Amino acid sequence: MAIILCSLFAMTAAAAQPNRHTVLIDPAHGGEDTGVVSDKLREKDLTMNLALLIRQEARKTADLQVHLTRNADRKMTIAERINAVGTVKPDCLISLHVNAGFGKKATGYEVYFPGFRQTVAGGGDSAAILKDMEKNKNLNDSVRLAQQIQSSLEKVFPRKGRGLRDAPCPLLDGLNVPGLVVEIGFATNPEDRKSLNEEETQRAVAQALVRGLQAYFQKGP
Repeated sequence: MAIILCSLFAMTAAAAQPNRHTVLIDPAHGGEDTGVVSDKLREKDLTMNLALLIRQEARKTADLQVHLTRNADRKMTIAERINAVGTVKPDCLISLHVNAGFGKKATGYEVYFPGFRQTVAGGGDSAAILKDMEKNKNLNDSVRLAQQIQSSLEKVFPRKGRGLRDAPCPLLDGLNVPGLVVEIGFATNPEDRKSLNEEETQRAVAQALVRGLQAYFQKGP
């Protein structure tokens, strides 16, 4: 009887746990690939710091489990990052970047999702149609995720959002999971650069991304 009661308790406790969602965070660049460099800010370092903070913040939640495509300062190819998606099998992917260019006045954050392109391969073949439906679902989910991430980042960088952008991306195109590229700010803008170098801002960004992820999964189908 005691064994049965213990088993029932364990099953009840497990059922009471909220669904855990797996997220893959991709800190862009690494190793000799420094990414954007402006003054003392190096893109590869900032994306790594943010990824580690996101994982740290996610551990405080009951519903998110975060994995990273890289855990150290090393160069990774696009193929290796895509392989990480296949290994981890996440529910979504966020690739972290820092923007540059457009002079010193360009400022703010951008959120990119994969471009919508209809697939026509296979014509009326049922397998091709089902694959196309799955792809479009992932694209729609990417847009929903982008909206939640944008809303959360707006609280950290008020009126600094540069909008959601539909664009091709070698990492995201062809993936079978929802995915985004988040450009946190402009390293070439003095104010953005100063803010992004501050630990307080990095922590706030990490917390905002975790909140955005939670909101996305809570409102999911």
